[in-house]
Amino acid sequence: MSVVSCRFGSNGSDEDVATDSIAVDSLGLEELDLFEEEVIPKAADEVFDDFLFTYVSNASFRKQRTKGTESLDMGDDAAAVMIYERDNDLALQKDTTLQQVVLERIDWDTNTIRHYQFNKNQGQWFLSSEEDADISDVPNASFLVFLRDFLTDSLYRHESIDLPLLMKYYSEEDEGIVETELSFEEWNEIYQDLPRLDDYMYNVDYGQSLISSNRKSLLLKGMSNGLSMKFHFGFSDGQWRLIEVE
Repeated sequence: MSVVSCRFGSNGSDEDVATDSIAVDSLGLEELDLFEEEVIPKAADEVFDDFLFTYVSNASFRKQRTKGTESLDMGDDAAAVMIYERDNDLALQKDTTLQQVVLERIDWDTNTIRHYQFNKNQGQWFLSSEEDADISDVPNASFLVFLRDFLTDSLYRHESIDLPLLMKYYSEEDEGIVETELSFEEWNEIYQDLPRLDDYMYNVDYGQSLISSNRKSLLLKGMSNGLSMKFHFGFSDGQWRLIEVE
């Protein structure tokens, strides 16, 4: 910030200098701290999802909250999923008593998972450690293999959908939940507008139990745009299929 004074024919007298000084002081620059650190509200640590949004979107905060490991940069327009089986498990997203959450970065090209473990210490979340594993070595490996093919292979995705596909959504006009059926073309148009999950998929493990062999749900969450969509899958006749979205 600067103040420029043009004085044609001025000899730079003390009076001129004093005038400039008054102009600068009037801006209150003596009270302006250009190096003041950004203050993150305490509420950002109460719920893990709020913390994760701040962690992803703020590089300085990300550096502060990373201990002894590389920081996690999810990139612009980040999205995460939550794999779950019971609707009650969705409440974990707002659970303020959680002390540990694992964010899994699943790499479909290498069939590997990097586990980023976050722990809460004295009321603040920190990324404390990371560990790599193969998809084949984790629970629900068969479902993850299905998801890999579903997300990366358009022909397989077409063959793995119950058509017409049941869709539920909230309608302000009807003031309630509306059910409709989608053709593959209608569904594919919606799908193409969703965040891409075919390179990496970030799955948040809040500690939900995954034991069912015939039903899984996937909640897709935009980190910055409030996007939320649920995919419900069922297993029958030896194959996983997408049976409903909402």
